[in-house]
Amino acid sequence: MTTETLQATGAKIGYSVEGGLARITIDNPAQRNAMTVAMWEQLSGLLERVAADDAIRAVQLTGAGERAFCAGANIDELAAAMENPAEMRRQNALIREVQLQLEQLPRPTLAVIRGACYGGGCGLALACDIRLADCAATFAITPAKLGILYSLVDTRRLVNVVGAANARDMLLTGLPVTAVRAQQIGLVQHLAEGAAMETLESDLVRSLLENSQYSLRWTKATLDYLSGHAGESEMGEGRLRQAFDSAFSASDFREGSAAFLERRRAQFRWPEQ
Repeated sequence: MTTETLQATGAKIGYSVEGGLARITIDNPAQRNAMTVAMWEQLSGLLERVAADDAIRAVQLTGAGERAFCAGANIDELAAAMENPAEMRRQNALIREVQLQLEQLPRPTLAVIRGACYGGGCGLALACDIRLADCAATFAITPAKLGILYSLVDTRRLVNVVGAANARDMLLTGLPVTAVRAQQIGLVQHLAEGAAMETLESDLVRSLLENSQYSLRWTKATLDYLSGHAGESEMGEGRLRQAFDSAFSASDFREGSAAFLERRRAQFRWPEQ
């Protein structure tokens, strides 16, 4: 296992890799895991590293401690940036790009949410494929309380996840959403507490690590294409159809079908042998 901590003005991002799982931890407990600009920049670098490391099969994103997943922006930095419109635009662009990096990462991503998940933290969670929350977690998106707007990209992502009516409710009121309500509207897919949450977290991680990487990576590419978020250099419909057809002659399908017939767990290899 490799573990490192990236320091940023008293805040840090933890990063470790073990058994094909990259764990990224937002760690700024004094400010309920609020993200500094340096942390956004470091997170971008980590996501680039994950994308370049073919041995990494899945990513888990969480916040340190029980109080918060991430409470959003660093208040001191936000106040300073308000005096400099160019810097504010730069920071907003950085946050949008990092969330898009996370959304388009060619690995399955799991957000494990405890405590407050507000603002930019909610944006990070929404950019993950699967969201698991503790029953005591709360969610809020509060630009209306600050006299600003939620970006077009962020709003589209929210609408895609919770639907237009629920997005209107969250954005226009800015009120916190309980974990139970979050699951009802699709903001999180899984909800648990205590030991049950740890068990479910382990089960989800194991599934992401053991499932076919061919299936997972091309499925994410397909979802990006259908959502309209595929970049200019990404594959189009032709490559996705080719990947679909090729799957039936690939080694993962041979192993998966054999395991199914033999009533055993499939042992997929990646990269393909």
